[in-house]
Amino acid sequence: MQLQMIAPVFLVLAIALSWPRLSSIFRSETQIAVATAPLTTIASAVGLSALGLAFAGNGPWLGMLIAVLGLLLGRAAQIPAPPLAVWLAILSLAAYLQLAPTTLV
Repeated sequence: MQLQMIAPVFLVLAIALSWPRLSSIFRSETQIAVATAPLTTIASAVGLSALGLAFAGNGPWLGMLIAVLGLLLGRAAQIPAPPLAVWLAILSLAAYLQLAPTTLV
């Protein structure tokens, strides 16, 4: 039960760590090679999955809190090593999937 309480923290980390690479595809100064790189694609998939899971598994209010905290932390941190950050985002998303309570829809 205690581990399920900290599961949303892993979603916040997954969003924050993938956000710098995910947001790079929306900036005009980003080089085409960076925007179309496989690492950017993976970061986009992780970030969007984490955002979707934040709302799907936690309700609208907690989902909004998770999303906002993740985006603010990702914006504030500006992680300098994108490959390592994306790997940590993948691990955070995997940890959330292991710890989150399962719900039957």
